[in-house]
Amino acid sequence: MGHCALILAGGMGSRLGYREKALIDIKGRPLIVLVIEKLKNVVDTIIVSVRDEAQGKMLESFLPGCRFAYDTYKNVGPLAGILSGLEACEDDLCFIAACDMPFINENVVTMLFEKSEHHDAAIPRWDDGFLEPLHAVYKRKPMLRETKKAVEKGETIILAPIFKLNVNYVPVEEIRKIDPGLRTFMNINTYHDIEQIIRNTRY
Repeated sequence: MGHCALILAGGMGSRLGYREKALIDIKGRPLIVLVIEKLKNVVDTIIVSVRDEAQGKMLESFLPGCRFAYDTYKNVGPLAGILSGLEACEDDLCFIAACDMPFINENVVTMLFEKSEHHDAAIPRWDDGFLEPLHAVYKRKPMLRETKKAVEKGETIILAPIFKLNVNYVPVEEIRKIDPGLRTFMNINTYHDIEQIIRNTRY
């Protein structure tokens, strides 16, 4: 049973003045490169989902050898990237993450792959019920099926297909045993977040 990682890089970065989030400089290295380095040791294949060929060509020089998936649907948010990425994936299980999570913990990803056994997905859940669908493992076929249905119905929220799946919701407190600071969930939405990431980067 092969393991794939799908990295969603097609967002427009509107909260960052439409900067190319994947290429944000973190101590001299593009953000997405840090994500890939964390994942390449725990998966067999890495696919980068981009919005179009122009973005793919822009990233290609930074990510030689990576596979790219291009959005077919426009203006439906991350579901477009998930759909195109899963269509390109040939493995049974897929860890899906955003391109702005440089501290993804390899051991947490491995645990989520294990937790997906006998389920369609393994998704971290906080005490207040908040989910981390972009730091989660999915079985390719059921997630692809339900994502396609959601997109065709015009549903754009990322949870639309997930509510149709048999999910193992993994308590964040269980993840904290592996990653006490929960750095694995750190991501970038604002310039303040960029400063936080740089301060926390030990590369």
